[in-house]
Amino acid sequence: MLQTIAPKSKFKAGMYLLETLSSGMYNDPLTIYREYIQNAVDSIDLVNRRKILSVKINLDPSNKKITFWDNGAGIPSCDALEVLSAIGSSNKVNRGMRGFRGIGRLGGLAFCEKATFKTKAYDETIESVQEWNCKELKRILSDNNESSETLKKLFDRTTNFYQVNSKNPKNSYFKVELEGVHSFRNYVFDLKRVHDYLASIAPVPFSSETFSFGKTISQFLNKKLDRYSTYNIYLNGHKIYKPYKDEIKITKTGYDYISEIKLFEINKENESLAYGWYGSREDLIGAIAKGEKSSGIRVRLGNILMGDEHLLDECFRELRFNSYFIGEIHINSPMLIPNSRRDDFIDNDYKTYFYNAISRKIGLPLSKEVRKRSRLYALIKKDASYSNKRTQNSVEKNDKISIIELRKSLNEHCNNCPKLNKIFESLNK
Repeated sequence: MLQTIAPKSKFKAGMYLLETLSSGMYNDPLTIYREYIQNAVDSIDLVNRRKILSVKINLDPSNKKITFWDNGAGIPSCDALEVLSAIGSSNKVNRGMRGFRGIGRLGGLAFCEKATFKTKAYDETIESVQEWNCKELKRILSDNNESSETLKKLFDRTTNFYQVNSKNPKNSYFKVELEGVHSFRNYVFDLKRVHDYLASIAPVPFSSETFSFGKTISQFLNKKLDRYSTYNIYLNGHKIYKPYKDEIKITKTGYDYISEIKLFEINKENESLAYGWYGSREDLIGAIAKGEKSSGIRVRLGNILMGDEHLLDECFRELRFNSYFIGEIHINSPMLIPNSRRDDFIDNDYKTYFYNAISRKIGLPLSKEVRKRSRLYALIKKDASYSNKRTQNSVEKNDKISIIELRKSLNEHCNNCPKLNKIFESLNK
């Protein structure tokens, strides 16, 4: 039997794939903070020796520059070229790390003119440097005459790798420098906006000064989760904390208070999918004000926020009910896999079970509690209004009785004076 030989594959990765993995993947400029923090804390987790570990972010709007620095493990000089040149490939797979697709490093390319990555491993004297000419990169991507360019040739034309000597062998680090940064309305340089974003998404600790339940929650998560960590992250020298507080501003009634914390577990048969907590409010009347930056029970993986505060809205009877609560659900199962944008999970049976379990165990009971408190509040208001009306009627009636008695007493002495009668008639009206 004659067999035909199949032609060799002519697979070609075009240059627009890089555009898809940078500007196409990260259309929100603030996302770059999440991606570089994610890489930084993964690197810190690899450090076994004792030292103060931290992530430092510096915004320099006058020079249009953003810098990320961590003193994690860094990359050994012998591996740096391969690691920094990999796109869509990562050595983090199956190592329990937060980033594993090898694309997070590309996030900043869409928002700057030049990106530089510098790294050094412990006990080495060689610093590895990779530079991206993002200005030229964007020019090529926008030029129709360059449309046939391959991804490999585009990479070679817009990047430069070299190594230099470093004096201190006893330190390790990874540094990202983004120069010529610009974004829509310059959100990336809005210090308050960036601070609030980091407080919400980053794996930072609770503030013991504003949230008295933080220690209890951290102890619970440390004990239950396979891996739970918080990190020292600084923005222009100021340490970042999660936004949770005992006192919260409410849209309707001014302020409410967290009276206690409820801890819970989400299981699938004998497998633990997630652990979480939510705060019980004293009054539970009205949603938490948006300015608080803490509303909604949120999902976290590796203690980094997935999606936003609305991810679990559909698990409640009414979407708005999620914004009545504060809380977190920390994923523990490796079968709940984040998608590339980290705004949801990859579709599988575990995802379906997880959302159904949240609806059944958290969303529906809390929705019922909101409705119950709302009805009770309406009854109290109605009863208060009725009581006030009765009191007012009673006062008016007693006033009239007092006037009648006074009129009767005076008439006995004034012999039914017409002028006095006219005055009393006016008072009775």
